[in-house]
Amino acid sequence: MAEPGSVQEATVYGLEPYSQYSLRVEVVNEAGSVSSPWVAIRTLEASPAGLSNFTAEQREQGRALLLIWDQPSDPNGIITMYNLYSEGNLEFSGLLRNFLFRRLEPWTMYTLILEACTLAGCTRTPPQHVTTAAAPPAFQPPPRPLFIGPDRVALTWGPPSQPNGPIGEYYLIGRSLEEEGRERSKEEDNESGKVLFRESSPQHADSVSYTVTGLRPWTQYQFSVRTHNPAGHTRSPWVTVTTKQAPPRGLAPPKVSHLQGQPSEVLVSWTPPLEPNGILQSYRIQRNNVSFSFSFDPIVLSYMDEDLLPFSTYSYSIIACTSEGCITSLYRNITTLEAPPATVEAPTADSITSNSLNVSWSKPLTQNGEVTEYVLKLNNEETYRGRELNTVLSDLRPHTSYHLVLLACTSGGCTASATMSIVTEEAPPTGLPVPTLKVTGPESVEVSWRPPEHPNGIITGYEIRRDGEVIYVGTEAHYHDFTLLPSVEYSYVVRANNSKGAASSTAATAKTHPSAPSGVGLPTLTPLGPSQLRVDWSTPARPNGDIVSYTVYQRDPVQLRITSTVFTPEDGDFSDRHTILRGLAPYYRYEVRVEACTALGCSSSDWASVLTLDAPPAGQTAPLLDLQPDTHTGLQTTFLLTWSPPAEPNGRVLHYEVYRRLDHTTDIHRRDAATLVYRNISTTCKDEALKPYTVYQYQVWAVNSAGHSASPWVNGRTGPAPPEGVGPPIFLRVSATSALVNINPPARPNGIVSLYRVFSVNHNNHTLLSEGTSHQQTLHGLRPYTQYWVGVEACTCYQCCSQGPLSELHTLAAPPVQQPPPRPLKLTSRSVQLEWDEPLAPNGVIESCELHLRSPCPQPPQPVPLPCIEGPIEISFFGKRRSYNVTGLQPYSTYQLRAACFNNMGSTASNWTTVTTLSEAPQYVSPFPVDSNLTVIWLDWTGSFSLNGYLKEFSVTESQLRVYTGFYSDLHIPRTSQKTLSFQVTCTTNSGSASTPTIRYSPATGLGPPEPEDMGKEGISMSATPVYSELWFILLLALLGLFLLAILLGLVLQRALRKNPSARERPPLVMLQKTRKAAGETYMRPCPELCSKHHSSSVLLPHRPTGLTDTKIVGSSSRFSPMSVLRVPSQTDLSQAYSQHSLHRSVSQLIDRKSLMMEEGSWDNPLGHDSGLYVEEDEFVDAIKALTSGKREQTMFTDTHL
Repeated sequence: MAEPGSVQEATVYGLEPYSQYSLRVEVVNEAGSVSSPWVAIRTLEASPAGLSNFTAEQREQGRALLLIWDQPSDPNGIITMYNLYSEGNLEFSGLLRNFLFRRLEPWTMYTLILEACTLAGCTRTPPQHVTTAAAPPAFQPPPRPLFIGPDRVALTWGPPSQPNGPIGEYYLIGRSLEEEGRERSKEEDNESGKVLFRESSPQHADSVSYTVTGLRPWTQYQFSVRTHNPAGHTRSPWVTVTTKQAPPRGLAPPKVSHLQGQPSEVLVSWTPPLEPNGILQSYRIQRNNVSFSFSFDPIVLSYMDEDLLPFSTYSYSIIACTSEGCITSLYRNITTLEAPPATVEAPTADSITSNSLNVSWSKPLTQNGEVTEYVLKLNNEETYRGRELNTVLSDLRPHTSYHLVLLACTSGGCTASATMSIVTEEAPPTGLPVPTLKVTGPESVEVSWRPPEHPNGIITGYEIRRDGEVIYVGTEAHYHDFTLLPSVEYSYVVRANNSKGAASSTAATAKTHPSAPSGVGLPTLTPLGPSQLRVDWSTPARPNGDIVSYTVYQRDPVQLRITSTVFTPEDGDFSDRHTILRGLAPYYRYEVRVEACTALGCSSSDWASVLTLDAPPAGQTAPLLDLQPDTHTGLQTTFLLTWSPPAEPNGRVLHYEVYRRLDHTTDIHRRDAATLVYRNISTTCKDEALKPYTVYQYQVWAVNSAGHSASPWVNGRTGPAPPEGVGPPIFLRVSATSALVNINPPARPNGIVSLYRVFSVNHNNHTLLSEGTSHQQTLHGLRPYTQYWVGVEACTCYQCCSQGPLSELHTLAAPPVQQPPPRPLKLTSRSVQLEWDEPLAPNGVIESCELHLRSPCPQPPQPVPLPCIEGPIEISFFGKRRSYNVTGLQPYSTYQLRAACFNNMGSTASNWTTVTTLSEAPQYVSPFPVDSNLTVIWLDWTGSFSLNGYLKEFSVTESQLRVYTGFYSDLHIPRTSQKTLSFQVTCTTNSGSASTPTIRYSPATGLGPPEPEDMGKEGISMSATPVYSELWFILLLALLGLFLLAILLGLVLQRALRKNPSARERPPLVMLQKTRKAAGETYMRPCPELCSKHHSSSVLLPHRPTGLTDTKIVGSSSRFSPMSVLRVPSQTDLSQAYSQHSLHRSVSQLIDRKSLMMEEGSWDNPLGHDSGLYVEEDEFVDAIKALTSGKREQTMFTDTHL
């Protein structure tokens, strides 16, 4: 290009960015030209151009994408960073041209943008839509039964919660738990089943329905849905469905069998139905088409049918029932066994002689089978067996009673008739034995004999012949012959007679004794009283000489004790022939006999017995009192008296008498007035209808013919009864919640009042208010301003209570309590409408209500906690309404409200109800101040915005270049030049965003006027200041130099420390401390002021690839606060940056960054290629630590006045 000679500079246009050019100046005049040497120059970098879209490869079944892209066709500089955005979120930053994008959802469209950056700027591709591949569906919900019948089930199901692709078809799979069995492995359990339904190409419907038919009733089935898409399939969990019950099927006829020896019983047994179709509820038997009136439990499978007719045919069937119906089996017939005949009439006899008779009989009316034979028994001995109906019995004994029994037999047994007794005709007796003779004295012989061995009839009498002379005719079998002479031999013959003849015995002889008294008669006994007895006797019939003495013998027949008294002619009783026995027991039997003696011997009379006379009883014990409840009232007002007979009855007790009287301690005037309450022979009596709680005295008399005996008096008190005459309560003092009640004693307590109860009645509901023994009781826990009907109940025992009349009680008013909290009805960002109810216990008339409002702590959360001061309580409403709309609230703020209601006694307040207003878009309030000193420029926009919602970020731009993003509201920037800066702050919340006007600030002149907002202006303004004069560029070169120096020192140390130390010279191992750095963290803050407002959120989110990063420099003294400076982010910082909008992909980003750093060589050996020399690991670690510490020291500087 040519320029006039006066021009010494020129601008060359049309050059390519970041291209090498050679320039020289050629000076031309009229004489010629001369050229300068060539000067090489490279143009500055520019934003890349020609950036093409990437290619995407599907990986991990649609859950990852491998993105590959090419370098821009016109890089226009050195590419410093590739950025990949998904839905506006930064997913990748680095220099690699591929990225494995993980944590994706299958079959989902993602919008991706690729950005390539140089130092001069960045270029983005148009949005590229990429859809991930399909994956097998997941989380298929199980089918849900709509209808369950006995043989069908209607099922419905919806699509899987994660279809992961277009649904191709559904398979409904079912199985029966009974057929499949329960012993299956988990794999077999998931794979088993049969396809019941297939739905191909299902429409986009919310649900699919299908009815499965042909099922068995009351059977457990499991159903599952298998869902297919192009990538695979998934199966839902099994759902178990039990079909409903139905009437049973396959009921076999019952089995009916005989029981051996039981013709009137059969055993009916049955088996359960082949298909119960539910829970069997009962079985029922039908006999001859008639159902039994009772049924059987399902576990009962047999029944013993009794009381049947023998040799009869019956038909049986079984009815089995479930809850849905019954089934009847076929009939089974059976004929019962034969049984013995029901009744057999007794045989009849005729032609009766003394040794034979003719017996005949008839057939049984009810044979219960076929009669096979008749058996006739005579005195339990069988005399005939056959099928004839008569027979003749011979060889019988005369005048003998025979018992005839007829047995009629079938194959089932025999039945005996009633016994018939027959007596044969009489015959003359035979076999009369010789009589027995006993000489009883000189003039007497006692003759005795036995009946004939064969009387052959009824013996009508006996005859005794002494020496051929009949001396006795009678029926007795003995005779005492007194008309004999002493010492004479006599012959005796006995003759027995019946209606048919007589028989005589052989003669017997005996000789009498020598003379002695004989014929002593029985004494005459006469009772003279209960303890005396007069004995009279006569002389013997034949004294046979002079009587020399009489002896009276007294015998006790019970104790067998004999006493005797001898009377001689000197005694007066000898000549009187009587005596009196004394000291006898009353009403006692004694035996007495008299013995008369001569010089040759003695003779005694027989024993004579007598009973002494009665005497009044003695030793009557007191009765035992048993208190029992009355049968009508249930009160213990009845005494059961029991007593024992007298210890000495002294005769036959005719009856007992029971007397009752009141205790003299309670009734002095009538203590002797006894009342007869019982008169009978029994030793127990019951005295009823007594007065309650009264002491009674009882006495028992034992009475015989001679008198009576009285027992001691015994006391007994009846039980208590409900009191009578209970009065109403009297209220002495009444307050809002208590009352003092005075209780008057009952008019008739009927016992000791052990408890007073005070109760209230409300709609027939009794409520116990107080109880005790005191006559004055305080009722607590009453409701204020309430009407009570109060009564008194007095009790003398557990069930002996009575209530008095009710009294009306009005409690006084009290402050209300139990105020329900207000309920929000409608909530907006600046108002809330509430309603509330009156107190549950108003305790009076509610006159007005208030609504209180306060601002509590904490307020809704923000990323950086804001200072909070609890506000005062304000009254938002006062009146009688029960709802109110509170206005004038701030958005996204928490308020507490409560309701308070008043009556004439006070007020009550509810619990606080907390509400949080809705969010709004943030609002710009006022411009932010900017100031500076020699080194730092600071901004503070604390009061510039009203957030009105949850803060997402603050972003600060300088000349439309973002210099800060975070949650704090102040920023410190190093002052590096005198140029004018244009700042704008943007506040972004979850409801919107707001920006301040652009503030222009010059370090030299201060603030300028705000620039007008231009919302449509985009792009990045470039500063005209040369790059090499910027502070960040100088710092970057310094860091790069330090990094190269560290590498060089590492190589030197590796060669210097190559020597292999021996085992003794080797230093001990050093344990390295593991330090964990959060992803994207560029430094650690040692100061305690991390939570101060000077924190920059760039520390938390160092994700911007361009711009400045906030760094805190802390001095050695804790008195100075940390100072913020801006530094240029290093390449490592850029590689570790991530987007705050992709926190849910943090794990994927960390993995990608790790792989990126490994691929970029961040973890490669800093010494370069391995030289083959051995370096001890511990020494190398120490060297790296030293380098690191040195590097750290070199990056620190002191802020001084420049």
